[in-house]
Amino acid sequence: MEFYGSGSSTFKPFEALKVLKFRDMPDWKNWLCFDSENEGEAFPRLEELYILKCPELTGGLPIHLPSLAKLEIVECLQLEASLPRSPTLHQMMLTNFNEVLLNELPSGLLQKVVLKGCVALRSLPEGMMGSSSPLQELEIDGCCSLMLLSDDGLPSTLETLKISNCKKLEFPVHFNYSSLKQLYLGNSCDSLKCFPVNLIVEIDIFTIYGFENLESLTDSEQHESDSAASIIRIENCPNFVSFPDGGLRAQKLKTFEINGCGSLRSLPNKMHLLLPSLKSLFISECPMLQSFGEGDLPTNLKSISIKHCDKLVASRTTWGLQKLSSLQELYIHGKCKDMESFPEPASVPITITSLTISGFSNMTSLDNLGLQHLTSLESMWIYDCPNLKFLPKDGFLVSISLLDISKCPLLEKLLQNKKGKEWRKVAHISHIRITYKTI
Repeated sequence: MEFYGSGSSTFKPFEALKVLKFRDMPDWKNWLCFDSENEGEAFPRLEELYILKCPELTGGLPIHLPSLAKLEIVECLQLEASLPRSPTLHQMMLTNFNEVLLNELPSGLLQKVVLKGCVALRSLPEGMMGSSSPLQELEIDGCCSLMLLSDDGLPSTLETLKISNCKKLEFPVHFNYSSLKQLYLGNSCDSLKCFPVNLIVEIDIFTIYGFENLESLTDSEQHESDSAASIIRIENCPNFVSFPDGGLRAQKLKTFEINGCGSLRSLPNKMHLLLPSLKSLFISECPMLQSFGEGDLPTNLKSISIKHCDKLVASRTTWGLQKLSSLQELYIHGKCKDMESFPEPASVPITITSLTISGFSNMTSLDNLGLQHLTSLESMWIYDCPNLKFLPKDGFLVSISLLDISKCPLLEKLLQNKKGKEWRKVAHISHIRITYKTI
């Protein structure tokens, strides 16, 4: 009564309340609902209910909340009550919860469901994944016993599917994924070795992360399918070695990111033909990568970033960057022992506006001819080049307005006092930073 108050028989507690949160109540064990005969009279307008970190709460949740649209329960492992029911419930987020909560899935119009940290959950409720379900977004994380998403398939309305840290899950390659716009698979499905790209032809954003046994992307339809993806990311897949034999067909692809694929030796073939819309290429932590694959790079590329791919950087003279008339940003980090000066003449297109070089331990100078033709260059970052001590003989072009230098002790020492031959080469630059400090 202290919570609900008292009044006449027509009294409705919290008649105007829309948002209710309980947080960090370690001793709360039971929710004593308002007058069971008139339970529907409480919280008639409640739209959002949050129960966060109430570890001893076991039951008593109100069942009839006619206006509830969003329900979130976090770290209430003892809670085994039936969840509130509402014809307007659109979002449900459960984190570190008891799987009993899903025995009676709330009826309504659930459009977004997030399930995290339920170690005992083995399968999803039938009603959630049924053909008549209006579900649009499903996120599952840390449900390490989950083995099955559905017997029949995915709801035709599902647009976003995110699955993380569910290693026992069998990825259903026979499902229809045509409704999906975004698919994120992270550190799951240990049995998956080959991923068929024809499953994701309609997907706009595709990310696969932390698949230790994944070896390849395959095209079971013999290159007849063309992915509609605008972003593809493959990250931390140490055994990933190959793309489809004929290349990766994605005419609309704009961003392509490969990171932490230690066994990969080549990027997809024919990228200049099959990835004509590609604007951003990011490659990192691929020590065995030796080439960009057969064919040239896509001519529409605007940004290229290459980090910790030493074998690829060693073959930099074969990249053909000078052909890329749209390239504006170039980031290269590597440990090439043969690189004493950079950039080599005519190796970088004149369209470059931003250039970053990092990690070249044996580089002693910046090439004068290589930089003088970069008439569009505005910003230059130089990091972790401990033997660098000579700037271009003729100095930097007047187009450069930002020069950032860090972890280049020999060069930093020459510039610190703002005098001498090397300083005269940069004195006209409006913003100069050395070890993150403007001088």
